[in-house]
Amino acid sequence: MDWITRNPFVLSANLHGGAVVASYPFDDSPRHRTTGFYSSAPDDRTFKYLAQTYARNHREMHKNVRCTRADNFPGGITNGAEWYDVPGGMQDFNYVHSNALEITLELSCCKHPPAATLPRHWLDNKNALLAYMEQTHSGVKGVVMDINGNPVSGARVSVVGIKRDVTTTGAGEYWRVLSPGRYTLVSEGNGRRSREVEVTV
Repeated sequence: MDWITRNPFVLSANLHGGAVVASYPFDDSPRHRTTGFYSSAPDDRTFKYLAQTYARNHREMHKNVRCTRADNFPGGITNGAEWYDVPGGMQDFNYVHSNALEITLELSCCKHPPAATLPRHWLDNKNALLAYMEQTHSGVKGVVMDINGNPVSGARVSVVGIKRDVTTTGAGEYWRVLSPGRYTLVSEGNGRRSREVEVTV
């Protein structure tokens, strides 16, 4: 966990088996209901976009693969807590305690696929993994500087209407993954607030 909070990760995924679905935060909910409670994150729209990007580029995931009778993942995606509640999961930790957006990728009905099936699993996931990694370049990125042109470390970069900020690195850099749309950004650091900036992603 220290490694995650010390490094400016932008986007990540954890890989599992036992289902075929892209699951996005939150995995946990205040009610801790076992299943069926949609627990949306402030970046819910972007998380859905990221999960859809993976599922649509996977050879099978977007087809609503049903490993069990209970599985039902239209478009190959699900909100984590709606599927089943997972307190203390990695994707929620990364989202709450770092700048990274993370989803969980369930890649096979079999939790421990035989080695002979790995080439097929690679082909199923190759284009999806590449498309997902490319999303690190979606959204906005830049450097927050003071009026003298010096980078501002630890500044908060906010998207108006989304209650989750990212924090700049020691060099004033920030990366903010966003789904396509129009947004208003503002930053605050060293006791000062920037002007609002309109961006189209």
